[in-house]
Amino acid sequence: SNFETEEATRVKEVGYHKVENFFDENQKNSLNAIRTTIDNFIDTNQHVKRQNQNMTFIGQPILNIPDLYKIAFDERIINIATAYFGCMPGVTSVAVRKSFVTDGPAISNQQYHRDYNSLVKQIKFVVYLHDVNEDGGPFTYVDGSNAKMWQNWWYHHYPSDEMMENIYGKDKIVPITANFGDLLMANTRGMHKGMKPKKHERTAIHICYMIHPELTGPGHQQENRLESGFRIRKEDFDSLADWKKPAADFLVKV
Repeated sequence: SNFETEEATRVKEVGYHKVENFFDENQKNSLNAIRTTIDNFIDTNQHVKRQNQNMTFIGQPILNIPDLYKIAFDERIINIATAYFGCMPGVTSVAVRKSFVTDGPAISNQQYHRDYNSLVKQIKFVVYLHDVNEDGGPFTYVDGSNAKMWQNWWYHHYPSDEMMENIYGKDKIVPITANFGDLLMANTRGMHKGMKPKKHERTAIHICYMIHPELTGPGHQQENRLESGFRIRKEDFDSLADWKKPAADFLVKV
């Protein structure tokens, strides 16, 4: 549809985009239930993939969190991703993490970086599970970095905030605050980070779509092997409309 083509075009041109009130009341109820499940997993130390002092990641989220697959395979999300690539892509990864307010420094993806999981093109959809303001650690994008990188950028895996401001200009740093129910999307080959929360913890889902398995390992030089990839319950996969099923080609059905 025109709506989905427009959204995809925005991401292509600007690198990021936000759609307000994307999810309806039923989906918001689902997302609230998902948030409760995540909190329960963290409280009881179930399905925790990894954690550090600043954040906790849930392991195999599509498999372990009921109804998350319905969000990842939302008809409009698939259609936006399809318009973005010009062909039907697939979900290659889903990251679910809770970020905490801590005294320590920003670590890993709380610092500016670009994603190397594709040599060509990827689109990531970000779903906040509550309102996120500037103090809540918003997804932050460097406007223009999708189109233009700086000389010798490859020497800096995590360039500093000052460096990004000096190269692109302070006005190009865009913290994407959003209300619960909004959808964010970005070409994460541009520079971005999940800002470290200052006052409010943040729970978010990141859904990545590509047209090939993700690149992985040291230097991102190998393809993620299907059997070690993300999983979906066979009955959840079977319940998808037939036209949506190719979007799960990179997932293991268990």
